[in-house]
Amino acid sequence: MKVRTWEGRAEDQFIQLTEGMVAAETLEDPVDSTDFTVEELGSRHRLITVAPRAHRMGLALPGHPEQRFIGLGARHGLHVDQAGRALQLGADRAYTGPDCPPDMLDVGGIPQGDYAPVPFVLSSRGWAAWVDNDGHGVRFELGDEVILSTRAAAGPLRVHLFTHASPAARLRAFLRLTGLPPVLPEWAYGFWKSRDVYPHQRDAEADHAGHRQHGIPLDAIVLDSPWATQYNTWEFNPHQFPDAVGYVRRLREDGVRTVVWVAPWVNLDSREGQYPPDDESARLHREPAPNYEPRHFVKAADGDPLVAKWWMGKGSPVDFTSPEAEAWWREQAKGVLALGVEGIKADDGEGWYIPDDARFADGTTGAQAAWGHGLRYRRSMQRALDEVHPGTGVLFGRPGWTGQQAVGITWGGDQPSDFWSLRTLVAATLTAAATGFSNWSHDVGGYLGERLTARAPKELLARWVQFGCFTPLMQAHARFEQEAWTYDEELLDLYRAHVLLHERLVPYVRAAAATAARTGLPIVRPLALTDPRDVRGWSIADAYGYGPSLWVAPVLEDGARSVHVDLPRGDWIDWHTGAQVAGGGEVDAPAPLDRIPVWVRRGALIPTYPAEHVARGLGDTPERERPLEVTLWGEPVGGRALVRLADGTRIRYERGEVSVSPDRRVDFRVRT
Repeated sequence: MKVRTWEGRAEDQFIQLTEGMVAAETLEDPVDSTDFTVEELGSRHRLITVAPRAHRMGLALPGHPEQRFIGLGARHGLHVDQAGRALQLGADRAYTGPDCPPDMLDVGGIPQGDYAPVPFVLSSRGWAAWVDNDGHGVRFELGDEVILSTRAAAGPLRVHLFTHASPAARLRAFLRLTGLPPVLPEWAYGFWKSRDVYPHQRDAEADHAGHRQHGIPLDAIVLDSPWATQYNTWEFNPHQFPDAVGYVRRLREDGVRTVVWVAPWVNLDSREGQYPPDDESARLHREPAPNYEPRHFVKAADGDPLVAKWWMGKGSPVDFTSPEAEAWWREQAKGVLALGVEGIKADDGEGWYIPDDARFADGTTGAQAAWGHGLRYRRSMQRALDEVHPGTGVLFGRPGWTGQQAVGITWGGDQPSDFWSLRTLVAATLTAAATGFSNWSHDVGGYLGERLTARAPKELLARWVQFGCFTPLMQAHARFEQEAWTYDEELLDLYRAHVLLHERLVPYVRAAAATAARTGLPIVRPLALTDPRDVRGWSIADAYGYGPSLWVAPVLEDGARSVHVDLPRGDWIDWHTGAQVAGGGEVDAPAPLDRIPVWVRRGALIPTYPAEHVARGLGDTPERERPLEVTLWGEPVGGRALVRLADGTRIRYERGEVSVSPDRRVDFRVRT
């Protein structure tokens, strides 16, 4: 192990149109030394610190030809194994799918936002590393030599090395330092519906009515951008929502929550954003937001508020390191929450828009803390929810970095509607899980549309709905008309069935969420976390464990009617047919359009809600009062099985006898 330094300069380029960062540096020849300090923070935890020097400084570790790497947050690519890659976090996502122009493919694809990076990586060789730094320029070079580096402008290089006995234990050690994922309220694991723009309140009401008319369960409506008078005033636009309070109340009376979108900016000019088509809304968006308060924003190098163009206009980012600014922002949020809104969609917050020379109120610079901005933003919004809706409010956030896994739900950012994007999203789901993200979601069907001009094709939407069914929060959001009832009866039936199955699985999923809160083992489980001795687990990018007992293989090719799947070791039962399958090898599974291949570990107890109980959504029944169905899938080894739900209910099977503690209504079934 040695220190490597480089003189040079950063030349990163931000592409605002796609929120993509192109990483670039001019570096001189490196210089090696052994000038670092080591602290023993535990028997299997060391902290290596390198004082700031040169332009870039890195910790160089020996490589190995068979070493594999997983983690680093949500890596949107075709592979989960990052071995052989050199990547800069925040600048490591590009679209190279079927609609990428050839000239862009030649330069690596269309740069896109690297939404949820985290400077933590798991190695197959018995170690993990966390680069404890919130600045621009954190790099991981994972080749013949492993180099973990930062820029000196970001402060000291601090690398935590974990050598615990298993990948899951190393992940747990990281999460105990940075935050374990919480168990969220039941509705956070339900089905949410959103559109890019509801031009008027009646359009949002029609979306709600459509779900009721067509029998699709519904737990929340997300009022995405725009809903406020300007960006981001926290005040309903009366020309768009003339009866916002009544609308929120009527949804809530029907068992449906309301979530409102926000970004951590206040605008001087919102004309380049989205706004409803009426003249009065257009007039409002031409004006500065009335809550534009210069003293509460991140400062530019000259001491004035940082003013920048972002994707919804021109404005200034809130400085959450200032207690006064954070309280000012939070109090505005609480005003909307007091109207009955129970969720916040906290968009944006990534480090791209914070330049190196920006100044935060706590004395740090953008170079030191740009990527820590999102966590402070999230915590402020979660605090507002806790103060108005303690125990029931839900935060839905986009950005990533150290600690964000411990606050609310994260979704996978903006996806085009094509199979390449679906495949890379599944891979990103796995790498995010290997980094500790347990409460996870994505835009079912893709947000950006097919070729950015049309809604998702029927087959793609069907396959995305099936993947969404086996994702902790199932959330449908798009720029285009992607409501199930606007396709055909076949798609509508498939859509309804998978939303209903998702709702039924909520007790199983929340039991897995409770495990994550105790141990760090996420709801979505890459095989590398559950069976690290199986070398396949470090590279499987198209299948995953879902909780302790399910193995899911989304269909990721257009027109496919079967999938070739790596099945973990052990004995499995086909969810659809009941056929028993020996694991440890590969299987070919039928995948007609209405089916996603799923297997259940033999001997597992799977708790679900009865279909009739959640046919409209989760509603408001207290968790302990809900009826349960519990299915035993084959005889367990040793004749015993146990499941503990998030509410503390324990269901035990022992040699043909079933017991439930505390007592509640349970319909017990055996699947042979």
